[in-house]
Amino acid sequence: GAFTIIAAVMMALVQHNMKRLLGYHAVSQVGYMVLGIGTGTPIGIAGGIFHMLNNSIYKQALFLISGNVEKKVGTTDLDKLGGLVKTMPLTYISALIASLSISGVPPFNGFVSKWMVYQGLINQLQVNDYGLRITAILCLAAAMFGSGLTLASFMKLLHATFLGQPTNPRAQELKNEVAWTMWLPCVILAIICVIFGVFAY
Repeated sequence: GAFTIIAAVMMALVQHNMKRLLGYHAVSQVGYMVLGIGTGTPIGIAGGIFHMLNNSIYKQALFLISGNVEKKVGTTDLDKLGGLVKTMPLTYISALIASLSISGVPPFNGFVSKWMVYQGLINQLQVNDYGLRITAILCLAAAMFGSGLTLASFMKLLHATFLGQPTNPRAQELKNEVAWTMWLPCVILAIICVIFGVFAY
């Protein structure tokens, strides 16, 4: 699980295509699920299963957002995007929430499930087996480092897509958001990310 987190997030960091970047992050997030279940502790297993649910929510939002961008601009190449925040504000807000959620930033749902996985690993530090303690420390460090790299990757994605200078002629000509049937599902999923984070007990 720890190896999957680091290996996949490293691959995601070097991608220049939004869909490919999201695909590698989907693999990376599976590492957290495996890691949580692998702890063998009740909170770790619950965290792994909760992360599975959370991942399906924010990852759906992110893939729908990439579809909105592709529909509007005609590409998901990060080098050919930029400046979409003015014309696609609802898509941007949804992307921001989903990005912070997958990165494990509070108070969003991804933070809660990742924190439960961390708690499962911390519980392993109380056992008498020295080897198991070392493994738990290494896995905990890998999981937290993976979250940091995920945040860096999504800051790159948000800047390249929404905040940077527009490099695509189609992006410069845009006047409005995508149709409401396309931005509404993203907004609903972003709201669920907030609800599952704030009201998770």
